[in-house]
Amino acid sequence: MPLPERFVERLRAVVPENRFEGVLATFGAPTAIGFRVNPLRGEGAETLAMLAAGGIEATPVGGVPGAYAVPAEQRAALLASRAHTEGRVYVQNVSSQLPALVLDPQPGERVLDLCAAPGSKTGQLAALMQNEGEVVAVEKVRPRFFRLRANIAAQGATNVRPVLASGTAFWHREPEAFDRVLLDAPCSTEGRFRADDAETTRYWSERKVKEMRQKQERLLFAAVQALRPGGTLVYSTCTFAPEENEGVLEKALRTFGDAVELVEVGLPETGPVADAAQEGLVAWGGRSYGPAVVRARRVLPDGLLEAFFVARLVKHASTQRR
Repeated sequence: MPLPERFVERLRAVVPENRFEGVLATFGAPTAIGFRVNPLRGEGAETLAMLAAGGIEATPVGGVPGAYAVPAEQRAALLASRAHTEGRVYVQNVSSQLPALVLDPQPGERVLDLCAAPGSKTGQLAALMQNEGEVVAVEKVRPRFFRLRANIAAQGATNVRPVLASGTAFWHREPEAFDRVLLDAPCSTEGRFRADDAETTRYWSERKVKEMRQKQERLLFAAVQALRPGGTLVYSTCTFAPEENEGVLEKALRTFGDAVELVEVGLPETGPVADAAQEGLVAWGGRSYGPAVVRARRVLPDGLLEAFFVARLVKHASTQRR
């Protein structure tokens, strides 16, 4: 099945001309399997040795600590391996690992994962924090919440407190109480479209993009309100749509003014991520987003990396009404 014609038109306007054909080809090509080594379940060298003993030769991903990849044809073997069964490795696309690394949580801090299910990034946050401090993982959909809880337990993440609650309202419980906030927002998932799977694009439309933008704006407002002054917030999606990316950031910057600053993301400067990242768009559809959004990064898919958008914000002053 072909990709939606209108989506392809929009994609051509987002992606640099010299990268467009390569990006378009990734929607129909096999994708390498990314994963991260989970230090909460075992020492990294030992885990890699276990994989190698089973005939799985993992390749480290340059510039992305703890990230590895195997060819698509080794996916079944990786999932059946002892290392995977014991939770020593966690299958997660390399692009999806970037937001937690950019957030850079430290042991002992309080971190909020505002849309946490299924728990991939939640477990990664706990690992980066060495299970010290607290990760509050919020999910409002009950079945997804139970999946989140089981997933973080399987990863050995003991400093995570899962909470069944609305992400847009949670900040009222603990305003400005977190050192860092991760908002990996629900989106139109354009980065996961497959030309050979009509189900991946069945519900896509420009109207859907606009609906998601409205949800994202409310969630980002809540994320800022939960962040303490001096704290760091990372906003990410797995979609190309500027409305859901630069447009959401621009709304937050207008809402909070000088209290919040969009800063350089800090993605790897070498390796595949550095080659695949492009600056945020300053305008889209006749609307200007302002110069600050160039500090965000859109990661283009390349057969290893899925499409992703990542931005980092710093909060300079309280946003609570006195």
